[in-house]
Amino acid sequence: MGRLEGKRAVIMGATRRGNMGQAIAKRFMEEGAAVIVSGRSREGLEDFAAETGAIAIPCDVASRAQIQDLADRVMADHGGIDIAVNAAAIGSPAKFEEETEEQIDDILSIIFKGGLFFMQVMVGAMKRDRAIGRGGSIINISSAVADIMSDDHCSYMGAKAGLNHMTRFVAYEYGKHGIRANILSPGLTITPMLGDYKMPGLVEAYEREYPLGRITTVEDIANAALFMASDECFMTGQTFHVTGGLTLRRNPTAEEVDASIAAAMKA
Repeated sequence: MGRLEGKRAVIMGATRRGNMGQAIAKRFMEEGAAVIVSGRSREGLEDFAAETGAIAIPCDVASRAQIQDLADRVMADHGGIDIAVNAAAIGSPAKFEEETEEQIDDILSIIFKGGLFFMQVMVGAMKRDRAIGRGGSIINISSAVADIMSDDHCSYMGAKAGLNHMTRFVAYEYGKHGIRANILSPGLTITPMLGDYKMPGLVEAYEREYPLGRITTVEDIANAALFMASDECFMTGQTFHVTGGLTLRRNPTAEEVDASIAAAMKA
């Protein structure tokens, strides 16, 4: 306990009950951090804040101006930002030839542009009034599909890969300020977003590809984020694949998923 004592953490994308952002926020608070949760839904944030004691500040990650306002408020009220986690996400599977401009724009605005805006603002906040070498930790929640294939997620995969490369740039450029920037890449994870698509047999199709025999949980993500946020982490520009070994193999194909769902529905 106390690994983040005295740290101030901003966590973007903590609006839906039980999602990665909320799991990370809880874990950080258990280790002594003052946690500010943010995202688009005021209601979701305020419910979480009432339950946990976190501080809720709504913000749209697709708006650089809103992220700047968020950072300015945290700096004014808490004196600085030590940890910044971007867990904002959007899922929109589509066949490659059928993906619409609206779907592509939504994905790029949240994942690519939002990720860039978040890092631009947070490195500025971490540099402000800091001696060189003190810095902070930026963590972007990416996805295993930035590195391995998955059917029907072309724009999502491309946006996540772009986010990863931008994170490495920040690590390269801002290490001299003591700022670490790393990537946390889950495999398929039980989250509220998965619930929008989950059907009997879907999880089982993925579990067969995981060497450790199960898919990722939000607790797995939170524990990895804790290490990345702590002073114990002497790493930057790196990708943590929290996937139970999925990247040693592959995601199941769409046909395999459909077959697993069909078999489960018949059982």
